[in-house]
Amino acid sequence: MATLRLKKDTPLHRKLASMIQSRVMLAKKDRTEQESIWRKAEERTLAYIPESDVDAVRRNKRDNSGKQSYTTIMLPYSYALLMSAHTYWTSVFFGRTPIHQYSGRHGETEMQVQAIEALVDYQVEVGRLLGPYYVWLYDAGKYGCGILGEYWDVEKIAYGQLAEMPDPVTGQMGLFQATVELQGYAGNKAYNVNPFDFWRDPRVSMKNFQQGEFCFVLKRMLWNDVMRRAGTYYTNLDELKKHATTRHPDDNSSQLKRPDWGTASLNADHDPEGKNPDAKHPAAVFAFEFYVDLVPRDWGVGPESFPQKWCFTITEDFGLIIGASPLGFMHAKFPFSIMESEVEGYSAESRGIPEIVAPLQNTMDWLVNSHFYNVRAALNNQFIVDPSKLVLKDVEAGEPGFIWRLRPEAFGTDIRTMFHQVPVTDVTRSNMQDLQQMFNLGERTLGINDQIMGVLNTGGRKTATEVRTAAGFGTNRLKTNTEYMSAMGFSPHSQKIVQNSQQFYDAEMKLKIVGDLAMAAGPGFLSVTPDTIMGFFNFVPVDGTLPVDRTAQANLWKDMMSNLRMMPPQVAMGFDWVKIFTWVGSLAGLKNINQFKVQVMPPGMDMTNQVGAGNVIPMPGAVGPPPGANSSTVSGNNAMAPQPPAY
Repeated sequence: MATLRLKKDTPLHRKLASMIQSRVMLAKKDRTEQESIWRKAEERTLAYIPESDVDAVRRNKRDNSGKQSYTTIMLPYSYALLMSAHTYWTSVFFGRTPIHQYSGRHGETEMQVQAIEALVDYQVEVGRLLGPYYVWLYDAGKYGCGILGEYWDVEKIAYGQLAEMPDPVTGQMGLFQATVELQGYAGNKAYNVNPFDFWRDPRVSMKNFQQGEFCFVLKRMLWNDVMRRAGTYYTNLDELKKHATTRHPDDNSSQLKRPDWGTASLNADHDPEGKNPDAKHPAAVFAFEFYVDLVPRDWGVGPESFPQKWCFTITEDFGLIIGASPLGFMHAKFPFSIMESEVEGYSAESRGIPEIVAPLQNTMDWLVNSHFYNVRAALNNQFIVDPSKLVLKDVEAGEPGFIWRLRPEAFGTDIRTMFHQVPVTDVTRSNMQDLQQMFNLGERTLGINDQIMGVLNTGGRKTATEVRTAAGFGTNRLKTNTEYMSAMGFSPHSQKIVQNSQQFYDAEMKLKIVGDLAMAAGPGFLSVTPDTIMGFFNFVPVDGTLPVDRTAQANLWKDMMSNLRMMPPQVAMGFDWVKIFTWVGSLAGLKNINQFKVQVMPPGMDMTNQVGAGNVIPMPGAVGPPPGANSSTVSGNNAMAPQPPAY
């Protein structure tokens, strides 16, 4: 992507830096409260509770003296609900093949649909998109919003090697260093964006950020990452070498340990005497990647008066712009896709699961800890003693199997008059029953019941229908959220992937056919060219149902096929039962059923040509067919040939 050459301290550079800074300050102005909510969500997910002074004293006694003590705990309830919902979402979104499924919008052929699905599936596998997808869904449940960045990447692979070759001048053999450059993967890529590092136009909600004027992310880049794009996008690198871009430690990290970028040194190379100015450059660059929908004439970057998307990269202190270019994407959208798990249309940010269940989480923690405090008080006997008759040092020791010494003035007196044990009643015995009620309330709040968590409810024998019905009620609650996440996040993201491929894909590759047509497509590969993926395609939305009941479907098909002889002829002859058998086998989990399918050659096909094409592999020790032999001759010769022993 080409970039404008903006020299530092020029009027245009100062104007752009000022306009970018004003918008960044606007977005950062009132987000402290939301960042506090995200930080608490991280701590609840980690089941972290701040350590009090009393807990610190107990921990020191336990670590230093080995004395058993107790501490305040937080139940990992928020984490359990989050992971159960995440497991459901990933099973729904990633349980179908391929993940991105399309249909033609304006009469596109089935071959075009196969081509775009094969290309996108190739990008998901080779471009390693599946990992960011999992984190995307996890962030949507944890923070209330998951942010995924997209870009088209053309990898350049360069490696060096020492090779022995003749000297071009003397002709003598010598050892020379050679560098080999290759083009690697070219296609869509995605990366996860930490919500703490993403800002939008505060005049629109998070879900409607595409309608805002701008959005930006904080980029933390190693110097090598900058150099890889030095010739195409990043400029002013000489100024950047002298520009301090170190960043203070992140205050929003809560208890979740993140990579330590705050200690990045200004000088990456070792130059203690300062004699090599080229050796000095920042170890890391902290910059804002600022995307804005601007009028080029108003910003001074062009004569156009119609808004268009631009990208600026500016250091964190707004002192140096190192990149400025039109965004250049045909979809004309900000290169991010945001997914929210809560169906909410008007709030600035949607809530995540830890925030929704925070009152229940706090109540559960209180019930458990108060019960343990009361049990602890019952275990530690409490006495009222007469200090004039008992040695208080022995009383305060508090060790099991105690021995209390009497003072001389207490000799011969009744021991029962010297101390009194205070009776302790466990008034929190019902807390554990109340805790179960809190669990049930949490299930009703989010629709995540024991069956979705993978736990069968106790209380007698359960039939398969009861278990399936209980799980079905929970999935119906999660189905709506899943369909909303598909429409809000996956559908726009999938459309951008298609449009990026149509814009930048310029190769020709043989790719594997994916989807339901893979079994009936004959050869398993097709040639994908830029022409075959042109057209308009709709993303087939996720229906929100779990693909876990395939065993029941397979059993239903098994019963139908067992009664095939009793079906009317119109039904028996109206379907391809061979393909149905193959599909039922794959439905039951058989991945390699096509390996056992008999390949029937058309009459008159030459076996020799098939061997030459690599479609037929000769058996060991078998004699090849005579020239001009047809398939029937080959079959007859094979039948008369001696058979190998059956061992």
